[in-house]
Amino acid sequence: MSLKTLSPMTTFADPKLKDICNQNLRKQLNNLLNQLPENELQQALQNSFNTLVAQILSDKLPHTQLVDLFADAYENLLASYDKAELTESEKMTSYINATGLVMSVENAVHTFQDIYRVQAFLRGIHQALAEKKDSEAVYIVYPACGPCAPLLLPLISYYASRDIDRQRLKITLIDIQPGAVKALNKLISDLDIADYIHEVLCCDVMDFQPNYKIDVLVMEALQHGFTREGHLAFARHLVPFLSEDAIMLPEKITVTASLNIGQREYVDQWANQERSHSSLVDQDIQNERSVLGEVFSLSLDKLHKLTIIPLGDGMELVECNQVQIPKGIENINKTSLLLSVTATTFGNEQIKEYDSGITHPLCDMSVCIDFVPKAAEPDDLLVKSGDWLKFYYKLSGTPGFLPTVA
Repeated sequence: MSLKTLSPMTTFADPKLKDICNQNLRKQLNNLLNQLPENELQQALQNSFNTLVAQILSDKLPHTQLVDLFADAYENLLASYDKAELTESEKMTSYINATGLVMSVENAVHTFQDIYRVQAFLRGIHQALAEKKDSEAVYIVYPACGPCAPLLLPLISYYASRDIDRQRLKITLIDIQPGAVKALNKLISDLDIADYIHEVLCCDVMDFQPNYKIDVLVMEALQHGFTREGHLAFARHLVPFLSEDAIMLPEKITVTASLNIGQREYVDQWANQERSHSSLVDQDIQNERSVLGEVFSLSLDKLHKLTIIPLGDGMELVECNQVQIPKGIENINKTSLLLSVTATTFGNEQIKEYDSGITHPLCDMSVCIDFVPKAAEPDDLLVKSGDWLKFYYKLSGTPGFLPTVA
């Protein structure tokens, strides 16, 4: 079974937002950014962030209106990022450490294009902070926040413009990349929100040990299929530092398994679409899926109850659920295992399947159902209809799910 013939999957990012990257490069080449005084650039950034947040907090906006607001804010964000004057090494360095991928700063800054992810977090955090309205001080920690902390700082800029909670909120931003911290400090200055910032730390999240209790933990360090980055490892490390009534965003992450033919899921479904989104899925193709069930979920409650299996040499496995491969499915040997993430940031705010880069279904090509591959790979798992699949989660430099035959 091969997906080599499939065309690239439709992206979550609206084409207009991707075009802004090219526009920004042209501006740099023509030195247009230097024609505006620094204070005018800062004011444009603040205004665009504040308008964006005011609109998305008031209502769920039509896609075109949301794109226009994000496009304006994104362009001004890139101007601030450029003014930080990172070196090539500070921008482009990426590597694997003990908990997973450390993304390059250049790639991380463009996560602002993932508009439905950003929207769900900004709305969710705003609601979560309302739950803390009676607290004298609220310590917020945002680990692995990248160069622009996009899930939080636009909201804080909006608060600053209205002088909301200036003395109550105490924010800690953490990133392991020196370039990210450099860009963060520039952005904090440009947004004029230093009063809200408790500290900006350049360190590995696993080395962070605060001398205060965390009231709100904002974290998104994962890629599709709950893979590649250290989200679960970070969450486990930070649990002892949470206050008794702490809120973790997302409140819940759920990973489900299903089967579908790759051509149908990834190509045919999006052939006539410019972008992917839960509202644009083809219901007929979705009905072709065989849903196997929940593989794993993460919440504060579940975080305290994880079953950990140590394997030595720093490798640990988290025991997850098991699901059964159904019998009697026509052409099941042509299907692939899909792992899909949905996330509830807070309350009713959700990032559904296909809404974001982190919720695109991940195709696990190692699971071979009712067939033997002609060109076998070392990690191929041969299973039959009716077998049970038991899942484990790898806590290592390559985090992700390990399916086994139960």
